[in-house]
Amino acid sequence: MKRPYETVVIYDATLPDEAIAAEHGKLEEFFRKNAEFEQTVVMGKKYFAYPIGKKKTGVYYLYLYRGEGDLAGMVEKQLKLNESVIRHLSVARTVSARPAAAAPAQQAVEGERA
Repeated sequence: MKRPYETVVIYDATLPDEAIAAEHGKLEEFFRKNAEFEQTVVMGKKYFAYPIGKKKTGVYYLYLYRGEGDLAGMVEKQLKLNESVIRHLSVARTVSARPAAAAPAQQAVEGERA
């Protein structure tokens, strides 16, 4: 049974756009070969709350995929060795059966604040 995962990767923003695109392409190709790749969400360049290794900005990517076994561990190992990656995090997603049920509860909370 394949479990849903998501991985957030922060690439070094001081790299040229071509280098970041190449690293993104390699990781996406890895997901296409080893998992059921769903999508990539490019969150763009963002400032950090605090400097990380003298870097103040990073380029954020979110990868959504499904895989068997220790696929997230394989991804973590690959990203740990990549010098273009500042930070990364892989977690198992919970896929809700009724996503529409959460929307009215959220609206009620926002209504109470007003």
